[in-house]
Amino acid sequence: MKLIDKINLKKIIFSLYKKDLFGLLNKQEFKFDEDQKNELIALGQTDDCKILFEGINNFFEKNINNDPIELSLMLTLILQRYNYFYKAEMDWKEYCINYENINQKDPGEFFLTYISEFFDKQIDLYNNSYLEIVEDFNIEKWNQKFANDIKILINNISSSTDFQDKLLNCEKMVFFLQDTKNIYSSLESVGLENEKQQFLAHTNELKIIFQSLNHLVNEILKQLIVV
Repeated sequence: MKLIDKINLKKIIFSLYKKDLFGLLNKQEFKFDEDQKNELIALGQTDDCKILFEGINNFFEKNINNDPIELSLMLTLILQRYNYFYKAEMDWKEYCINYENINQKDPGEFFLTYISEFFDKQIDLYNNSYLEIVEDFNIEKWNQKFANDIKILINNISSSTDFQDKLLNCEKMVFFLQDTKNIYSSLESVGLENEKQQFLAHTNELKIIFQSLNHLVNEILKQLIVV
């Protein structure tokens, strides 16, 4: 059996989209008209992650300035999430070329043998990219303690000895980045506002990517256990 047949990442992504869409359309604070609802529902009926992402991007561009502001923030989150999913699915196809003939194993061993390497490299890719961003912005000049906290979390991910440890350290990074009150208070009244907003946008994107990656891992594990 081929790994790409065993684990259909595209199917998992579209399943997650339908769950995300159900949650979005049922939020009372967001009032979508029928055309908007139908546009988003139709995207979930496609069979291509590129079309899905481009469709979300198109919807985002048409509605980015709509009230309430919470909707724009939610659409930004969804767009970044499915941009990651689109890229991950392309990377997954390439990764699976090396696994054309896989052996059946128990779920945990199967994941560690055939799948963990893919997500390990994904984590390294985005963690290293974020480290470059942190260094480019030289955030020590804004707040030394905040910079140290961020760099410790980045280093803990980089130096993780196994995949489970690395995933746990990613979750710790997400937990830290979710504390927006701490982040904003740490950067209050320091530096140029435009630079801080750019850095915060990159930081929020990393949070969304690591959250989304964790969702993929959990869905794959659930699928392996059921099978």
